[in-house]
Amino acid sequence: MSKSKGISVPETEYKSRYAAYRGAPKNEQKPENAKGTFLRFVALIKPHAFSMAIVVISAMMSTLCNVIAPEYMGNVINILQVQIEGRLSGGTIDFTATFEQVAILAGLYFAASLFTFVQEFVSAGVSQRLVCGLRADLNGKLSKLPLSYFDKQTKGQVISKIINDIENVSGSLKNSILTVMTSIIQVVGSFIMMLLTGNIPMTFAAVCLVPVSAFVSYKVSKVSKVWFKRYWDTMGDLNGHIEEMYAGHTIVHMFGHEDESVKEFRAITERLGKNSFMANMISGILNPVLTLIKNINYVSLCLLGGFFYIGIHNGTIPANAFGGIGDIQKFLSYSSSFSSPIINISKIINSIQSSLASAERVFSMLDEVDEVPDINDNDPTSPSNGLVEFKDVSFRYVEDVPLIDGLSFTARPGSITAIVGPTGAGKTTIVNLLMRFYDINSGTITLDGTDIYTMSRNALRANFGMVLQDTWLFKGTVKDNIKYGKPDATDEEVIEAAKTAQIYDYIMSLSDGFDTMLTEDGTNISQGQRQLLTIARAIIVDPAVLILDEATSSVDTKTEQKIQVAMNALMEGRTSFVIAHRLSTIKNADNILVMKKGAIVEQGTHKELLEADGFYALLYNSQYTDGIPPED
Repeated sequence: MSKSKGISVPETEYKSRYAAYRGAPKNEQKPENAKGTFLRFVALIKPHAFSMAIVVISAMMSTLCNVIAPEYMGNVINILQVQIEGRLSGGTIDFTATFEQVAILAGLYFAASLFTFVQEFVSAGVSQRLVCGLRADLNGKLSKLPLSYFDKQTKGQVISKIINDIENVSGSLKNSILTVMTSIIQVVGSFIMMLLTGNIPMTFAAVCLVPVSAFVSYKVSKVSKVWFKRYWDTMGDLNGHIEEMYAGHTIVHMFGHEDESVKEFRAITERLGKNSFMANMISGILNPVLTLIKNINYVSLCLLGGFFYIGIHNGTIPANAFGGIGDIQKFLSYSSSFSSPIINISKIINSIQSSLASAERVFSMLDEVDEVPDINDNDPTSPSNGLVEFKDVSFRYVEDVPLIDGLSFTARPGSITAIVGPTGAGKTTIVNLLMRFYDINSGTITLDGTDIYTMSRNALRANFGMVLQDTWLFKGTVKDNIKYGKPDATDEEVIEAAKTAQIYDYIMSLSDGFDTMLTEDGTNISQGQRQLLTIARAIIVDPAVLILDEATSSVDTKTEQKIQVAMNALMEGRTSFVIAHRLSTIKNADNILVMKKGAIVEQGTHKELLEADGFYALLYNSQYTDGIPPED
């Protein structure tokens, strides 16, 4: 049994629910073809069924009006033909019947335009709601993905999927789906009207256009989709490069890497241009090829129509196919209405393939395996005493590359546990495991005797305050940044936290004090001041367990001394984990864990470890040029 406060989880259930996440390979489910991606995308439209029904009905009515219109156009021509022939025989011309047909024709075209407006208006709303929902799903997915996903993905690729790919889907969704929908309706309606003319041979000739066009479209789109996928992947690389160069522009200038950065940028843009050219060139072949097929088909129909008309008037063909020139015009209009949608689809093949490529990238992100689910989703947050225990814990980032094996230690309530060791020893990894940023492969981690895997992440992390080596601030006021972990904090609490973090005087020297606006990531203040603000943010949460990961690495010695005094007061009565490279800052720790290659090789107080003259003493002495540590 896995023990916890107030709950009991069978060991078999515990193992079955977490076995897939502890060391098991994570299979990615990605759409492998345009059809699967398209069908999955269409499934997203189901919640908007009512609106889409209006769109479909409007499209059907608009298409119906456009399909019926050639009938009246042909009637007008037939009536005029009879009138002209009668006039040549000495009769008079009466335009009454012609005007009646023209009035009906105008009414049909007006109705078609009205239904088209309704269709466009409603579909635009559906498109935006669907895309907003998709973007919300991606945003929600980001909060569920484990950190291991972001270890494999660049920022540029993630940003590109959320922004560029979604925008691409949004831009082509409305037009693409509507074009396909109206084209199908128009093709079916035109085919029925051609059958009603009674001329089966010409109808068969018109339908021959479909298999030829479908074959060409399939072959071309299959190739173009590959290039569109490459295009959007390269776009993600470009975004990542730009984001990286902007974030580190100072370093780029300092080391004189401007030329290398420009060369890399040009290389990516050249690759992007090549992929874009190939995708658009290949898909662009469709339009002229299908237009040629359509024109050949149209000429064939004209010849057949003339053949039937001459044959009827010569008496060689029964007069049941065409009665006049207007009937030929009707059929040619129907054949044009039948073939035009196929050409229209070819014109948007670029958009469709590009949209499907973007949708595939979005779906691949949505299909990523979520971080291990919580057994308890609603367990209440209760104050922790701060007793932390690692029992035979093993973990590895890469399945075949061991990092931490059989790690065990205890951090008692109110104690200060320092974690030291060379780079890559696993110091920060311990904190990541404790906070459940990563899931262990085996062993147990407990908080006050409760297995942390039987607690929800929210309940677990509510007991921790954390100050990282890398500062992170958002665009907003100084006050809002300090209150980030405790939105309901009072102004008095904010001020007290700032004083404890030794940054109150600096804040008051700013033009707007606590209401001073910080730019993105706080770049309008110094690195040291950003670090102090993150410390104040941790202080205001008043956590039971405090984690300091190189918290003073970005400040000068004088400021570090001030912070150390504040930290000593802050750590009083709290379980504290301090990761430090400056070993002089953790001399007062109750227990120092010395790590090497994922294992604890020594532990004890500063004095005990120095007297042992082991690995810790070697690390401590190596930090001083003369090899002599300062007096204690």
